[in-house]
Amino acid sequence: MNKEIVKADVPETGGPFNLCVRYGNMFYISGLPPFDEGYASQLRDARAKKLPIPPFPDVPFERQVRIVMDHMKKLTEAAGSNMDCLLKVIVWLKDQRQQEEFDRIYRSYFTNQETLPARTRMQAGRTPMDCGLEVEAIGYVP
Repeated sequence: MNKEIVKADVPETGGPFNLCVRYGNMFYISGLPPFDEGYASQLRDARAKKLPIPPFPDVPFERQVRIVMDHMKKLTEAAGSNMDCLLKVIVWLKDQRQQEEFDRIYRSYFTNQETLPARTRMQAGRTPMDCGLEVEAIGYVP
C-alpha cells in the first residue's frame, strides 16, 4: 500500500502538511481552521514573502463552523468516502461557550445519531490565527 495525498477544492495555506492523507481504506484529515480561499491566499503570500501573518478576519462563528465542516465533507468525499464513515473527530473551540452552536451545525452533516463518530471537543488555549475553531478527523472508505 502507498500513502496517497488527497486533494479537494479546499484552500491550502502553504503550511508544512497535507490536508488529507489516505492509506489503504483509512484517511486522515489535518486540523481544518475556517480559512476561505481569500484568507488562505493572504497566508500563502505572506509566507512566500516572509511578511507578518495577516490577522484572521471577523467572521461570524456560525459561518466559521460551516466553512470547516464543508471543507471536511469535500476532503472526505475526495478520499472516496462520506461523512457517516468518519470514526473519530477532534474539535478545538476558542470559546467552549459556543459548543451548542457548534453541535447544532455539526450534527447536520451526518445522517443520524447512529452515524456520529467518536469525538473529543475541548477549548483550545489558542487557535490558529485566533479563529473560532479547528477540527480534524479520521475515517474509512467503505
